Amino acid sequence: MRVFDTSFDYMTDTAAKTKPGNAGSPPDSDSGTPKQRDPDSHSPKLRADHQLLWTKTLKSGVLFEPTAPPKRTDGYLIFTDPSEARHWYGSDAITHSYTGRARTASLAKAIASLNEDERSRYLKPPYTIGSAMIWPVRKKDRPTMNQARGLRSLIADRMDLTLECIRRHYAGEPESPLAHVINAYADFFAFFDGFKEFVDFFHFQDLVTPDYEEVRFYLPFDNFKRSGMPATKDEYVTYREATLEFIAARNRRMAEWVIENHPEIEVRQ
Repeated sequence: MRVFDTSFDYMTDTAAKTKPGNAGSPPDSDSGTPKQRDPDSHSPKLRADHQLLWTKTLKSGVLFEPTAPPKRTDGYLIFTDPSEARHWYGSDAITHSYTGRARTASLAKAIASLNEDERSRYLKPPYTIGSAMIWPVRKKDRPTMNQARGLRSLIADRMDLTLECIRRHYAGEPESPLAHVINAYADFFAFFDGFKEFVDFFHFQDLVTPDYEEVRFYLPFDNFKRSGMPATKDEYVTYREATLEFIAARNRRMAEWVIENHPEIEVRQ
């Protein structure tokens, strides 16, 4: 029986790769250290779980069914729409601890001031399905959603801020920091009958108000006037607690959906 496990850490599903020229060296030797592969590219289980979760019938009646090509080099997931047009998708983590990227001096200081328990909880949590998303990708439209979310400092990889940009797109509201890339991939967002279907489809309900009119932000929102990164220890702790709470809630929603729609699958939480 297939198992869907919301507690599974996809970091454990990718083989460590030794640096070139160091084959056979012990992992802790001076001559070579293993490099963790990116689960978004190399975890077979993550790709299979994406395929399971996002195969659904849209309100339009179209079956959205992204499938894995036989050869990984041909793409991650591909959806062929009713017109026979093919759409490519890639996986991306939608939460960030800001431990492996350029940071402001204040954020670096804030992270350095965390106590041992806080560091254990916030810096390297398991990469579970609740923290994963698929976005459309194609060579002619760069940056992709994956890239733009990280490149735009006003977004800083935050899913709450990303979702606000998507909400504005559907509402036809003034431009957002991601307006250009969202417009480039408007065909992807057009699959969904508005913001509510997008939110429900990808299990983002815990990031919006019950009426779907507003996004619930991790930190107080200032209409994109400042960097999306936390600036103080208090902000960082607030941000990380909010993101971990969201991941847990999204994991539960995903598990409930699989239980309801795939009784043949064993669900673990």
